[in-house]
Amino acid sequence: RQMCIRDRAWEQFKGSHPKLLNFIKAASKDSFLDKGSLIEISVTNSAGKTIASNIRVKEDDLAFLSALKDVLEDTQV
Repeated sequence: RQMCIRDRAWEQFKGSHPKLLNFIKAASKDSFLDKGSLIEISVTNSAGKTIASNIRVKEDDLAFLSALKDVLEDTQV
């Protein structure tokens, strides 16, 4: 049951935000994202407050990022 709810939530998210998934797919193509790459994310809430963070990709992150790329390639946007 929990998986079904999660699947529906994922489908709704994909439908609502196709640009985000397309961006992630583009960033992960052809080894664009490599050791030393900087991934940054910021969130600005409706009150205008912003938080941000970043990571510098390490060698041991590449396996996870490759697996994420594979999952997204199987995802139809």
